[in-house]
Amino acid sequence: MDIEKITREQLINKLVEMNQEIIDLKEYKKQSINFKELLEEAEGKYKSLLNTSSVGIIMIDSRGIITECNDAVLEFSGYSRGELVGRYFTKRVNISTRNITKYLEVFKAIIDGKEVNAFEIMQHKKNGDVLYGEVYFGPLRNNNNRIVGFKIIIKDITEEKKFEIGYLENKNKFKTLFKSSAEGILIHDNGKILDANDAFIDMFGYNRLEDVTGRNLGEFIDTAYRETVMDRIRTGCNDSYEVIGVRSTGSRIFVEISGNSIIYYGGRARIEIFNNINERKKAERRIKYLTFHDKLTELYNRTYFEKVLINIYKDRDIPLSFIICDLNGLKLVNDAFGYNEGDRLLKRMAKILKYCSREGDIIARWGEDEFFILLPRSTENDTKEVLSRIMKICSKTKDQKIPLNISVGVSIRENQSQSLREVIKEAENNMYKNKLLKRKSIYNSIILSLERILWEKNRETKEHAERLRGLALQLGSAINLPQNKLDELELLSALHDIGKVGIPDAILMKKGKLNAREWKIIKRHPEIGYRIAESTPQIAPIADDILAHHEWWDGSGYPQGLKGSEIPVNAAITSIIDAYDVMTFGRHYKEAISEKEALQELISCSGTQFNPFLVEKFIMYRQKLN
Repeated sequence: MDIEKITREQLINKLVEMNQEIIDLKEYKKQSINFKELLEEAEGKYKSLLNTSSVGIIMIDSRGIITECNDAVLEFSGYSRGELVGRYFTKRVNISTRNITKYLEVFKAIIDGKEVNAFEIMQHKKNGDVLYGEVYFGPLRNNNNRIVGFKIIIKDITEEKKFEIGYLENKNKFKTLFKSSAEGILIHDNGKILDANDAFIDMFGYNRLEDVTGRNLGEFIDTAYRETVMDRIRTGCNDSYEVIGVRSTGSRIFVEISGNSIIYYGGRARIEIFNNINERKKAERRIKYLTFHDKLTELYNRTYFEKVLINIYKDRDIPLSFIICDLNGLKLVNDAFGYNEGDRLLKRMAKILKYCSREGDIIARWGEDEFFILLPRSTENDTKEVLSRIMKICSKTKDQKIPLNISVGVSIRENQSQSLREVIKEAENNMYKNKLLKRKSIYNSIILSLERILWEKNRETKEHAERLRGLALQLGSAINLPQNKLDELELLSALHDIGKVGIPDAILMKKGKLNAREWKIIKRHPEIGYRIAESTPQIAPIADDILAHHEWWDGSGYPQGLKGSEIPVNAAITSIIDAYDVMTFGRHYKEAISEKEALQELISCSGTQFNPFLVEKFIMYRQKLN
């Protein structure tokens, strides 16, 4: 049996089986014969014993030659009578060489008149099988009482020896299993601990076996479970069950116990297997916790509210107020900065709601970006105070990297005749109304915040944005763009690089040359900007232009590889004026050059990077100004 893979049930069964073998072995040994009485009986009538005895009897003379033997010897040795009688005993019986010395000592002792005790031998049958025997030697005397030979009685104990060998092997296996088992094992007598393995000692925080043995099992069990354990022991229950154990430090540990009655040191005892299920219990508690809690914010979730709170607060705690808060711009934050930043924003909001709510209020994450506050036994003023604290803290974040901007809806259940679900629905509708009223200011605030972040991250300035705006409108007017396109171009000139807010500062601010990995990350900013624009109604019309502002006329740009007229006009204009401004005003990674040199560079890149028609119009306009 593989000790490392043995189950708790197999372990118990193995110990019970091993102890049964002890009982069987003791019963087997009770069948041993009294050799001395048999030899005394043989005096004068050994002929009869030779023919009837179930044990082997051999007679040898003083020279060691076999003179007679019974059928039991023939069966035991595998030889015929003709092969034994007349032959030397030590040569024909295939005695193990390690026993010859013992025989010689016995012969000498008998001749010296000493009495010898029975002893065990090992020898081989004629076919080579190993045999075990228990032998007793006595003197063979003539009428003058002179020793003329020896009488030997042999009892075949081969099966008994095999039984003992198997028992010892099982015992050694059990010792190894007992000591090396990962599960705690102890043996006790009606609660008094007799023995324990290292795993049990370690599981309960002790250092030595002596710290455990002699004590009562109940000392290792929490008081709430002690009677359960003792009842299981008294009734002999073998089913597994769970209790809380007490470690040496006083800390608690969940354990699963299963046991069985055994024979131990000749008396009745019981073995108990202790399995540490602390981690399993933690996992179960976590699963149960997450059934009714939001994993990210640790607030209650909608399931808890709908399945539990609705029933709890159905007919009591009136007036019952509801506040629903929607975290505005979460999708935009996720698109711009990644979901980790969005998660941090949600956790910040959860902390604010918990801080501002009263003790006893219930706060839940109602949806992806919505939170719910239930205020039992609350007046209208109570609700207003909670809401005021929340809005005050959120307003203080307007200058932070990502401001907290929320829309709220409130409703109150004033009597039991009002449907609880209808009251909640009213709060949701009020929140959506509030969101619509604030929609423009919400996104304007977020856009301004993103622009501020972009200027900080990319070392851009308002002056740069204003220059691009003027150049864009000049070139757009020169090619007679309609007013709606000019409006979009003006917006694009300020926000075309908005996707850079999602690029790490270390890459954006790097002074040296970017490596391949860094350059790959930089090239993601048009796609990030596109997602930001798509989730923001005010700038959604320029989403495609933001995505395309790094496309090249010859198709070698990114991210889509657009070519020629496939590139939106406003994106192509922005590409030209941004390159011109960078060349003429410089950057942290590049010195400024003269306008003449900049215009010449635009001409050299016309038809490859830039739209030739737009380059021509831009140069004509710049030359006209000069």
